[in-house]
Formats: sequence, structure tokens, C-alpha cells
Amino acid sequence: MAFGERVRYTSIVKTASTDRRYKAQYDRLIKEHERLFRSSIHEKIFFLPWHRWFILEYENLLRKIDCRFTVAYWDWSVDSSDPWSTHKWEDVWHSVTGFGGNGVGTERCVKTGPFRHGAWVPVSSTGAKCLTRNFNGSPPDDVAVQEVVLMNDFTNFELALRTELHDNVHCRISGTMCTVQSASAPEFFLHHGFVDKIWDDWQKRSISNRFAYFPYIDRRMSGTPYFPKALINLRQQPGGVRVEYPPSQKENRMMNRLKGLSFTQLRALPRKPFTPLGPRAVRLFHVSQSEVIKAKQLEKLLQPRKSL
Repeated sequence: MAFGERVRYTSIVKTASTDRRYKAQYDRLIKEHERLFRSSIHEKIFFLPWHRWFILEYENLLRKIDCRFTVAYWDWSVDSSDPWSTHKWEDVWHSVTGFGGNGVGTERCVKTGPFRHGAWVPVSSTGAKCLTRNFNGSPPDDVAVQEVVLMNDFTNFELALRTELHDNVHCRISGTMCTVQSASAPEFFLHHGFVDKIWDDWQKRSISNRFAYFPYIDRRMSGTPYFPKALINLRQQPGGVRVEYPPSQKENRMMNRLKGLSFTQLRALPRKPFTPLGPRAVRLFHVSQSEVIKAKQLEKLLQPRKSL
């Protein structure tokens, strides 16, 4: 997004979360994620389509404020070498054009940016008075993400995306993002927008990928009137909404660099390792022991063979 678009984006989020015309609906939506956190929305059966629905609900609410609003995404994989930078206006964590920086002090309250302590209060069932962050480690890089997209088996793809990418990055940002109140952090939707894009990129690889698994689930998703199959096609979302995730300039450069490389060739590229999935994320998202074992096997495949 351009400079002005970034400022407008955070302004709309602040309006939705503070203006009395929208705040009640905003609070209900955010609390719904917390209410269902320990349910199947973080399990294979519903994780991907439920969060696609949740992003759409959020976007529809914020469009009441500005019809031009669309949920942005943060591709942390192309920023993985310096993910917590706050100096350039393009940085996610910039204090003027971004979401503010890291938390400080023992309470880890964010003190910069539009969502800083004293200027904004997150939705919380525990009475939290500030948004918290505790940046740590490095998220998976663009090669690891491309390796996940190239996985042919849906079960492996979904588990790698859900645990090694989604769960892991939640607790790399940490603070509010590594709690059951994670949806109250405004960066939640930047992260989930990218997770949803990765699923869409995988779906685009083939017809069998597009219609993998979810058409055969005959249960409505928790807290919604929809079966998972209603969310499969991003170009035909509920309400007649069409969603696109255009690549950024950084992503285009990455795609040109990695385009056409096989999984084996990607693994052979020398690069820095990313921070592994940790116990906090495993506990938070209630990843089963059998899934942890399998996720760690996939993690070994995603880490570089040769480290820089």
C-alpha cells in the first residue's frame, strides 16, 4: 500500500474499534474468535475456511466506514531477515504508517503507533488496558512458504500451514497475539490475510487442490450458518464477494527468484534457519501430540539443508 493508504487503513480500524456506531459490532466479532478459540476453528476440519469467513466478516464491517477498505496482509516471509524493523515507512511496525512497534517494560505494552497505550484499548475479557507485543525469533522465510505451497498432500499442507506458519508466527509476535485474545490485536488480520493467501496459492495449483477435503465436510462451521465448502472459492464468497490477494513488489521479486524450482531444489538453497514451532504455540492452539510429531517432521523439511 502507498503511504496514504496505510494511514487510512489504520484510521479505519481505529474508528471501527472506538466509534460508538461500530464498536458494539466490532467487539462482538472479536469476542467470537475468543469464545470459539478452543473449539474446532483451530483444527484441520475448520481452520482454513472458518478464518476465511472471519476475515470476510471483519472486512464487511469496516467497509461500513469506508467502502474502499479491503483487508491487507503482511507477508512476513519476505521480511524474515529483519521482521521487526520499525525504521522505514514500509515497515509493518512503523509508528506512523504502520501498527506501532514492540512492547516495552515488564507489561510489554505497545507505546508507539496508532494502537499505543493511552490511545487505544484492545477488546478483552480479562480487562487488559493495552496491546502487548514481545517480538522474538525469525518467522519462516519465503523459501519455506514456497515449499509448503508445493506440498501435494492436503494433510501435510494444512498441518504445515496451521502449525509451522500460522501458530508459530502468532507467538513470534507474541504478547496479545500469543493469547486467546489474539483477534483483538490489529495485526491479527494482517497475519491471517497472508495465511489465507497461502491457502489460495495452494488452491490455484490444481483443480484437485481447490476442491480438496472441505467439500466432504457435512458440518456447519462453528458460530456460522456455513458449511466449509461455501468458503472454498475466493472469487465466490458469501454475499457475492470476490477476494484477490495481489502480490507485493517484494513478493514478485521472490516469485521470480523461486519460480520453477522443485521442492528438492528449494531445500538445497543456502539460507538462514527460522525459529522452530515452540511449546507456547503448541499449548495455546492445543496441537495434539500426534500432530506435533508430524509437524516437527515437516519442520525438518522446511528448514535449510545448508545454513548461512
